[in-house]
Amino acid sequence: MTYIVKDEVDSAEESFYDQDLLQTDYMQHYRKGYYHCREEGFNLNFYRNYLSILSYLNEIHQYNKPHATSFTKRIKAHAKTWKECETVVPKTWKECEAVVSEVIVYHSYLRPMYEGLVRSILLERNECDVIVERCDGTKYYLEVFCIMPNFKEDENGVIEVTTHTQEAFSSVRQKLLTKINKQKQFTKPRENFAVIELNDKKIARDFTILSSLTDGYKINFDLQTKKVINEGYDWEKSVFELPETKFLKGIIWFHLGDYQYRKTLFNPYLRNT
Repeated sequence: MTYIVKDEVDSAEESFYDQDLLQTDYMQHYRKGYYHCREEGFNLNFYRNYLSILSYLNEIHQYNKPHATSFTKRIKAHAKTWKECETVVPKTWKECEAVVSEVIVYHSYLRPMYEGLVRSILLERNECDVIVERCDGTKYYLEVFCIMPNFKEDENGVIEVTTHTQEAFSSVRQKLLTKINKQKQFTKPRENFAVIELNDKKIARDFTILSSLTDGYKINFDLQTKKVINEGYDWEKSVFELPETKFLKGIIWFHLGDYQYRKTLFNPYLRNT
């Protein structure tokens, strides 16, 4: 008697609700990366890999089929070809990564919902990315964005990282302000949260967020004694001082798909109107 044993990838693909998504270049790239890590013995990101994405989407599909279909439809719309020889991730694939960020956030509230800690999870694209309804009927609104800049080397092989600064276009602060000023997010008086995924190992640390949202990490020292007097983040010119953030209740951030260990920074100047 011959037994055929399917591996975990084959099993997950067989039960997946949207076979067309699996054939896209975007998902095939994730699939190859999964097998490469496993075969070469590399550490696999438990929270953001081929199998985890399929699992998230399948569980969402079990809860709400139209919501799951909405996510896969948007991924397929941007999952165009990316040649293996290219070193810069195309903008269309960044859109796919942004949708996956939303999937990760949405999925994280499924267990609290089944446990009776929240009433429902809503998708209303004209409002924000994800809406979570509490058991008392109140809601909080999550606008999710994924930061994964294309780092380029100069003629000396130096890579300039500016995500932790305040004025650079690629900085966390400017990405947030773009959401407000151009996309008109966080402009209604309600429980608005900006949810930021730092989706690159070079920037996946709390310093990237806190340095950009404040006026930077500053160190004061005595030139004569050469000793540090004090150091820390300068909150005098934080992003919460700006009028644009008057309806922003807080900022949630997480690293490389790990929403379970997210951190939250609340707006101390929140204006209730």
